[in-house]
Amino acid sequence: MESILTKKFVLIHILCLILVGIFSYPVQAGPEAPIQLVAAGDMMLDSWIEQVVRDQGWQYPFVYLDSILSKADLVFANLEAPFGRQDSAYPKTYTFQVEPDMVQVLMAGKINVVSLANNHILDFGSAALRETMQLLDTHGIKYSGAGNNLWEARQPARFEIKGKKIAVACYSLTFPEEFWATDSTAGTCFPSHTFFYKDIRRFKKENDVLVISFHWGGELLTAPKEYQVDLAHRAIDAGADLILGHHPHVIQGLEIYKGKLIAYSLGNYIFGSYSDKATRSMLLQLSYDEDSFKRCTIIPIDVHNRFVEFQPRLLKDADKINFFNELIGLSQELNSQPLVINSAGEIIFN
Repeated sequence: MESILTKKFVLIHILCLILVGIFSYPVQAGPEAPIQLVAAGDMMLDSWIEQVVRDQGWQYPFVYLDSILSKADLVFANLEAPFGRQDSAYPKTYTFQVEPDMVQVLMAGKINVVSLANNHILDFGSAALRETMQLLDTHGIKYSGAGNNLWEARQPARFEIKGKKIAVACYSLTFPEEFWATDSTAGTCFPSHTFFYKDIRRFKKENDVLVISFHWGGELLTAPKEYQVDLAHRAIDAGADLILGHHPHVIQGLEIYKGKLIAYSLGNYIFGSYSDKATRSMLLQLSYDEDSFKRCTIIPIDVHNRFVEFQPRLLKDADKINFFNELIGLSQELNSQPLVINSAGEIIFN
């Protein structure tokens, strides 16, 4: 009897050791899901759009885009006007300022990072800029490209998503020059060669993913200027993984440089204007997998507000095909190989 009990004890002990080994053995983690980024163009919530959104609700501009935005880890746009209630505007032709509660539009649009580096963010002075930054901080929306001094303006927005560190750094090359930050004055970050490339290399060393946004070029121009191409290439050479351009209000071509995407101008997004000159633009839906952006889906949108009333619509059928043909044409001189966009709107560049 004792022998039988001894054998049972030994068997139970062995079984326990096996079970402990199974449940304590380190499980190899599978690969992280790709990081999804949606990039949009110029966003300006002043003027005619304000009353429309108040009447229709904060979510109104995104009714046709929400399914796309909801899948993204990062949604980026250029914030073209400050929030505030300041009285004194900078003396120039167009100045914009947005009521502070309109920040709810950004929240409704899933926007969690914006560029402040543009030619309107100082329209109502440093007080409106500071109010804008405080408001964004309060609502958990990160920003880059402007600050109380140049050092602040140089800092990127930083994220940690799905095990990757991501930095988004924004720069303005637009006038007035008085809007550019200095060591002692608030403003936007002009990418001076004295620090720009050094910063890019540092940001890339500290992060897995580096996205650069430039506010540059000429309004309504459909092709980038020579300095833009040179600067985009040099930024990628220094470590940038993706270049996003704004300011012309219309689309410009896409370039694949050393396996990295350069979007010279994304056009308008949610923009408080009824202009007949800025009617079509695009969202970029990018997927960062393992160590690079490997694919991009181009999403053409109708932003002709005389017809869509500040509620962008997806272009479809012949309009979508015409858009892609236009974009391919604009991209032709920028690439040594023709830009290929498949039927799903995808370009694969890595």
